Amino acid sequence: MSNRISDHETKETRGAEQDLNLLSSGDFAMLGIHDFAYVRAMTNPEDESNETVFGVFTADGTHIASFESQAVAHAAIRQHDMDPRSVH
Repeated sequence: MSNRISDHETKETRGAEQDLNLLSSGDFAMLGIHDFAYVRAMTNPEDESNETVFGVFTADGTHIASFESQAVAHAAIRQHDMDPRSVH
């Protein structure tokens, strides 16, 4: 007698692996690009005082904004219907 649950999970897993193999590296890089942005502490690129700001980056690493606090950076991301992520 077979276990229907494990048989089903195996078929789904194989299908997901095959789907990932169909993505080009460019397509893979674009996954989530419009869904989330991440926040990272950095030195202010516009100021020579080495002040720490919180940069907001798209999923592909494009810097789109900087804020004085992490809370404001997260609020700005949410305001644009995206999910904020933190990078340590």
